[in-house]
Amino acid sequence: MINLHERLSEFSYGFGVTREVQSLLEGIGLRPTPFLPNLLHEKELGFDVGFNDRGRVVVLQFKLGHELRRFHRATPSQSIPVLERPFWRFVVDTSGHQFQRLTEFEATDADTFYVAPQFSDWKVYESAFQDGKVLEKSLLLKPSEISRGVLAQGGSAGAHRIVYDGSNRYVCSQPTPLHDSRKDEMAAEIRMRIDQSAATLEEQIGRLYERTRPTDGPGALAPSRRDEIFARSKGRTHGMAAIIGLEAWSQGAQLFFVTEAQG
Repeated sequence: MINLHERLSEFSYGFGVTREVQSLLEGIGLRPTPFLPNLLHEKELGFDVGFNDRGRVVVLQFKLGHELRRFHRATPSQSIPVLERPFWRFVVDTSGHQFQRLTEFEATDADTFYVAPQFSDWKVYESAFQDGKVLEKSLLLKPSEISRGVLAQGGSAGAHRIVYDGSNRYVCSQPTPLHDSRKDEMAAEIRMRIDQSAATLEEQIGRLYERTRPTDGPGALAPSRRDEIFARSKGRTHGMAAIIGLEAWSQGAQLFFVTEAQG
């Protein structure tokens, strides 16, 4: 039995988000298929995905915010942002492998978001989960928006605090407002990009697989691991899909293959 006084876990939160993203995208005529690493244990690796259909790759990076009631300034001269109480904070290292990988995915046209709860305990999560409102009570933030905020304040790569409440969000050290996405905006953007492009899911997977990986970044899977995956795959596209799914999963992110639903 779950102790509702325990702190929310990233695993449980991610499960709730994944479930709701699937339902949200299905509700607008799309077919989302989450990448699950347990598929790699199958004798023959394959996905029940329409790779030849128009589609997108969606990547979600889960973050748990630390609940706070007081903003602690890094320096006496630092501005205090407008925040309701309580508010939440998490740290993004823009020089770290996780952020670099997400930036690679977004730059290669994958729909990529940090997702963080506007709550921090089991009781609120359990209620939101039962009501299907986990996403509604979450912050959705693109990596590129974090980069924009850091640059706007003249900051450099490194650890930066993201602070947010139900309606405000900032990147620090000098608080710079950020634009987030609501769940319906995220879904509508994915739908619009599929409708306005003739690109198939296979083509996007190919671009992601062939993207340039910086030498000082997280890098690609070892050649022996890639060869083993391709050897067990139903085809090259299935192998490439598994590899980019693993690259996301290795940084704690959930990847979806999204296509148009077939009537």
